[in-house]
Amino acid sequence: MNVLRSALLAILIAVLTGSCSVISQQIRSDAIPPIDFKILLQESHKYLGDTVILGGYILETNNLADQTIIKVLQAPLGVTEEPKSRDYSEGRFIISQKGFLDPEVYSKDRQITVAGTVVGTVVEKINDFSQTYLKIQSREIYLWPEDQAYYPDPYYEPWLYPYPFYWYRYRHYPYYW
Repeated sequence: MNVLRSALLAILIAVLTGSCSVISQQIRSDAIPPIDFKILLQESHKYLGDTVILGGYILETNNLADQTIIKVLQAPLGVTEEPKSRDYSEGRFIISQKGFLDPEVYSKDRQITVAGTVVGTVVEKINDFSQTYLKIQSREIYLWPEDQAYYPDPYYEPWLYPYPFYWYRYRHYPYYW
C-alpha cells in the first residue's frame, strides 16, 4: 500500500510541477538556476552563452530588417513564471528575436516571459542618464494575455430585481411588455 501511495504522490508532483511552466521543458533543462538580476547584470561576462529565464513588462518594440528588438523592464517571476509587480524591478534588458513581431501585439506594458542566451550588456541613454541593459538572444517567448477588466452591470439592483431573469415571469403575458 505504501508503494502505491508513494507512486501516486510522485506522479502528482510531476504533473503539478511540469504544468506550471510556460517555457518548454527542453529549454528549461538547459537554463541556469534563477539568480538575482542585479548580479546577472553586473557579472554578465560570466554568463555569456548561458540560457536564462527572465520576465517583465514591455517598454518598447522595434522591428529592424531581419530581427525585432524588445526593451523590457525586468520584474521577478512568480511560481507560474508570470512577472510580479513592476515595483520590484531591478533593471532592464533587451530581447533580440529573429524575424518580425508585431508591435501592436507586443505593445507597451504587456507582460512577457522569455528564455534566451546571454549576449552581453548594452549602455543606452534614458534622458540624460546612462542605463545598462542586459542583452539576450531569445530562444522562446511567452506573451501573457491581457487582463480583461470585469465591470458589473451598473443598472442591476438585486433588491429591486432579486432574480437574474426577472422578465421570465412575464413572458407569457404580452400586456406586461
